[in-house]
Amino acid sequence: MQFMKFFYLSICCFLALSLSSVADPSEEWHSYGQDPAGSRFSTLDQINRSNVTQLERAWTYRTGDIASKGRHYAECTPLVIDGVVYVITPFSRLIAIDAVTGKELWRFSPEPMLNHSETGAGGLASRGLTYWSSGDARRILLPVRDGRLYSIDLNTHVPDPDFGEQGYIDYRAGLADGGEYLFLSSPPAIYDNVILQPYGVNDTSSDLLHYVPLRAYDVRSGELLWTFDTIPQPGEPGHETWEGDSWANRSGCNPWAPISVDSKHGLFFVPVGAPNNDKYGGDRHGDNLYGNAIVALDARTGKRRWHFQTIHHDLWDYDPAALPNLVDLTIDGKTVPAVAAPGKTGFVYVLNRLTGEPIFPIVERSVPESDVKGEKAAATQPFPTKPPAFSKQSFSVNDLRSINPEADAALRKRFEGYRNEGLYTPPSTQGTVVNPGQLGGSNWSGASVTPDGFMYITGNELAYITSIRSMDGPYGARPSAGHFRAADGHPAIKPPWGTLTKLDLNKGTLIWQEPLGDVDELSPGDAPDTGTMNFGGATTTAGGLVFVAASTDAKFRAYDATSGKVLYETQLEAAGYGAPVTYQGNDGHQYVVLFAGGGGKAKSAIGDYVVSYRLKR
Repeated sequence: MQFMKFFYLSICCFLALSLSSVADPSEEWHSYGQDPAGSRFSTLDQINRSNVTQLERAWTYRTGDIASKGRHYAECTPLVIDGVVYVITPFSRLIAIDAVTGKELWRFSPEPMLNHSETGAGGLASRGLTYWSSGDARRILLPVRDGRLYSIDLNTHVPDPDFGEQGYIDYRAGLADGGEYLFLSSPPAIYDNVILQPYGVNDTSSDLLHYVPLRAYDVRSGELLWTFDTIPQPGEPGHETWEGDSWANRSGCNPWAPISVDSKHGLFFVPVGAPNNDKYGGDRHGDNLYGNAIVALDARTGKRRWHFQTIHHDLWDYDPAALPNLVDLTIDGKTVPAVAAPGKTGFVYVLNRLTGEPIFPIVERSVPESDVKGEKAAATQPFPTKPPAFSKQSFSVNDLRSINPEADAALRKRFEGYRNEGLYTPPSTQGTVVNPGQLGGSNWSGASVTPDGFMYITGNELAYITSIRSMDGPYGARPSAGHFRAADGHPAIKPPWGTLTKLDLNKGTLIWQEPLGDVDELSPGDAPDTGTMNFGGATTTAGGLVFVAASTDAKFRAYDATSGKVLYETQLEAAGYGAPVTYQGNDGHQYVVLFAGGGGKAKSAIGDYVVSYRLKR
């Protein structure tokens, strides 16, 4: 009897130890957006408003992967699973790091190794990884820039031989011209056994590329499950939005940004990009579905449930670039399942995620006509009435920066020579002021949303000049676009040039907005609180904090989530163009880890640093 009692207690202790060795996902970071819904919110509160000033660096790890400055796009948001930090480098290498000590545990390099001349439309951008598990099976899905998607077995640290061909799917296989125009930069979404991988096709290119449909695969076998035409083919709903044969062999309309998942209702929320070419549409008259739309797809079948087009007939590269956030809101005392999609426009499009109907009115308003030969801009565009825009959407002469009388006169003369009729003024031969520019507003940085419906979003205030430089090329015209800068090289618009904003999605109101980042050579004398261009998003916690490292000044900051006040900041070796993540280490301490890689579209200092912080012991 005593033996049986001892045996029973031993088994219970063994099971308890076994269960405790598997970390609670809410205390780690198992998805790109913390959860499939993309909240980027952590329930951890050991680090909080009262003690965040006591943060110190716990460890620093260097990956060794640094590309040339023009190609180094380190945009990784790490994963943390069972006490291990996983990162993807600009060379599409997977590295596993002990989450407490910062020591490398193992790494996987694709074979053949990524050709470092791969660029696509954004250098060697690699934004993240995806974790999947079922029973004893544990996999990391690793997207390689050149179109390969690997399934890495976390028990053996090598590709799963049962997945695809030799452990990977080649998304370029079978495409016209070898598919060299396709690239992978964002992590896949997974529902049950279905993988949906975002893919890039350079929508800013003036070259003739080729159409690529959205394809879903089985997570175990790599078998093709279904496809969805993001450019509707003949007989499909939406085909009529492409006049004549403008749909044929059309590229773009590819979802390159991360995709969110409603696990309860079995839905993928796909942010579909712009048609190619994205600044001249003289050869594609019509609204051009499903370009620039949020599309809800049945995860098992790929059937469209609904769509909402945020931009008709895009001429500004205003594609939805961020992970759509799924959150339950309280509207007039009722719980409403919502999807909130931040836009480059500075708008947040808040929709019922089961029906696609706007939760707050979105009205169609008349917008300026195009004066470019052959172009036919959309007569109206959708304007959300709530929440208010988080980025400035106009640019008047009073918004020009002042440097000195001579420079100011020259800048004003330039400005007055451009076409400028507010938001959605089409590109023109003389040049058009576009504000927000094609970097947003919001970009892949996206937003963090708390369970009670507050959104924290990083934004840019960077006007562009877009022009049609010639009327030749395969699409009928060759556009050009670039930052509108003053004589000193800084933006021509008054600062702040980057912001962090808090929105109440339940009420559709703006709570606060603060500058994000500083240009030291201008602050605090000439332009206090400048803000800077920023990429990489914010992360919020139950400790009342907002962590962000996205600004080009390469500082890691913690904001008070209630007041917007900066409570902590420290200098990094390079900016963090992914998002910080937080986790509970197996030593009982809460950590915050980020990839400080810099580079990218901001062309800032580059690095290969993975850095982790905790409270002083």
